[in-house]
Amino acid sequence: MRIPTPIRFGAVALAVAACGSSTAPASRTVVASVTPAGGSVAVPTNVAMTVTFSGPMRAGMEMYAAVHQGSVTGPVVPGSWMWSADHMQLMFTPTMPLQAHTTYTMHLGGGMLDAHGEPVDYQSCVDRMGGAWATPQMMGGGMMGGTSMMGPGWQGANGMYGMTFTFTTA
Repeated sequence: MRIPTPIRFGAVALAVAACGSSTAPASRTVVASVTPAGGSVAVPTNVAMTVTFSGPMRAGMEMYAAVHQGSVTGPVVPGSWMWSADHMQLMFTPTMPLQAHTTYTMHLGGGMLDAHGEPVDYQSCVDRMGGAWATPQMMGGGMMGGTSMMGPGWQGANGMYGMTFTFTTA
């Protein structure tokens, strides 16, 4: 059976808009955008930090999101995470403004699940948003121990501890 042309092109356009790649399955939840993106510089200290997903996320997944001062092993910035009504956007509000001329790292756990219980696909959007895989070595794993962000929910099926997005404030 032949699929009508408008439907075929619509599905491809949706995949490209969400992931930057037409090879990703349209049903897989991806990180659609991150603000600020990894590698950003001169970010205002009162920036709105948001992660937008291509589909709704499972309740409680905010437990696997953190903003660190410095690297992913640095202290966690105090604040609160809140979902949009449709559970497609996760927003972070720090308790106090971020410090000027300081590096921060947003960390999303590798075990984050969408509303259907499927893992989020980080791979398809790594280059487009400046993300980097949180490897066991980055997390301080191995013989030297690790951080509290290495347990269930933080580690994904691929063995990585999620995705990091590092930025520097103005």
